[in-house]
Amino acid sequence: LATRENKSRIDRKDFEQAADRVLLGPKREDVLNEDAKRRTAYHEAGHTLVGWFVPQADPPSKVTIVPRGRTGGVTWIPPDEDRYHHGLDFFKAQLAVAMGGRAAERLVFGQPFAGVEGDLKQATRMARYMVTHWGMSERLGPMSFRVGEEHIFLGKEIQESRDFSEDTMAIIDEEVKKLLNEADHRAFELLKERRDLMERLVNALMEKEELLKDELEALLGPRPNGQAEEAKALQLNSDNGQTRA
Repeated sequence: LATRENKSRIDRKDFEQAADRVLLGPKREDVLNEDAKRRTAYHEAGHTLVGWFVPQADPPSKVTIVPRGRTGGVTWIPPDEDRYHHGLDFFKAQLAVAMGGRAAERLVFGQPFAGVEGDLKQATRMARYMVTHWGMSERLGPMSFRVGEEHIFLGKEIQESRDFSEDTMAIIDEEVKKLLNEADHRAFELLKERRDLMERLVNALMEKEELLKDELEALLGPRPNGQAEEAKALQLNSDNGQTRA
């Protein structure tokens, strides 16, 4: 990449472009028209804003509307290496981020578009694991259910025989639907409250096509610190004579 630009040395930009090519695929030659490009910008802005303002989620490090591989745009959210154990709040935040693109389309255009299939598949898979494998449903309690499901991390289907009733399966479906609807509502309301920031972000994407984390911070302001808020809550409980596990 550096040689093609007649550079004498490799710099950070070359590494970032190389990573994009490996992780996201090569740039597509097709050119999006203005309407499609702006719709993509709103979609990615939705993911980015929800990821930025929900402190329990991993922070976005880059957003782009450059078509690559099979995608029209990408919000890149690498996992935080300092976090090894994730709780219910983290996964609910991740669901909201996954719903951010669809929520932005509904808010701006009054309807969802077909390009959200990947987001919905990812969110549904995560919600089902929350309910059936990680005991994150109060209604079902601390139980794990054997369900043939595509593995959320390995990306392959693991077939297991079902060891519960049809009634329990119906409850599982209801709990998964509840988590997804809550995430969708959370994303929509957050974007509705920050519509001005979304327009600012979309205009920046239309101009530059790609924004890095420092540029996002300049546009959106400092990101809420979930750990700081948790520490504040712990101190408040301590002051009130309460303890928390």
